[in-house]
Amino acid sequence: MKNIHPPDTIRNIELLARLLNYEKITKQKAAELFNVEEVTISRALQFFRSLGIEAFGRKSGIKIFNKPRKDDLISFASHYVSLKLNSDYFKNSIKAYSKIDPNFFSKIVLFSKAVKENIITIIEYQRLTDNKTNQYVLKPFSLIENNNNWILHAVKEDENILKTFYLSRIKTLKLSEKKFNREIISENKNDIKEIVLKFVPEVERELIYKIWFNDFEIEKQADGFIILKTQQQINNKLAAWCISWWDAIEILEPKELKQYIIEMYDCFRKSNP
Repeated sequence: MKNIHPPDTIRNIELLARLLNYEKITKQKAAELFNVEEVTISRALQFFRSLGIEAFGRKSGIKIFNKPRKDDLISFASHYVSLKLNSDYFKNSIKAYSKIDPNFFSKIVLFSKAVKENIITIIEYQRLTDNKTNQYVLKPFSLIENNNNWILHAVKEDENILKTFYLSRIKTLKLSEKKFNREIISENKNDIKEIVLKFVPEVERELIYKIWFNDFEIEKQADGFIILKTQQQINNKLAAWCISWWDAIEILEPKELKQYIIEMYDCFRKSNP
């Protein structure tokens, strides 16, 4: 990617993200959005074309006539996140995520912008529990990367509870023209469950090195079986960790964790018959 000054970098990447998000934007509208002259937008399009991205202004709006190279989008996204959120994300995490989400670039860039500038965002989200797609109006608070999973922490409209949204399950997104005031929020305590797991004696030594919980209790029973107790949210990370123990684990509580894993397995089987 060619060297350009940070303000130009941020503006150009945001413009490209909007265009790849299928937004209808004329050069005049783009100039108004970024508070610049139209000639500046024309230079941005020239810059895109220098990278092989065929971007041209039309009366109906700016059009991109070819598919940008994934490597360019990865470079743009990683550079944008480091500038916008003052975070040192590695290219490899974006590169890994790009393999599972073709719209990775627009999501990372536009959600980073929404987080930094307190922009209310509308999304269509496919829920993990039943795969149904619902529309939500969100106040985005943070964007994080965890084991190559990109996660948005946001508050739904008319709520005051911080919720978790996986970017890979977001089907569409749109930045509104409204902003919100950040306020004190709390995590949903109802999402925290009492987790009780039973392990076979053979994994006793291995178990202690693989626990990633901050708080937990371990009790060894007379028959050699190990009981692990903790309080956690039921999510992909917990479910995948449980599955990694194969038949060495039994979930004693709660039933919701068992059901979550079953639904995860069913979704996997549908995609991989």
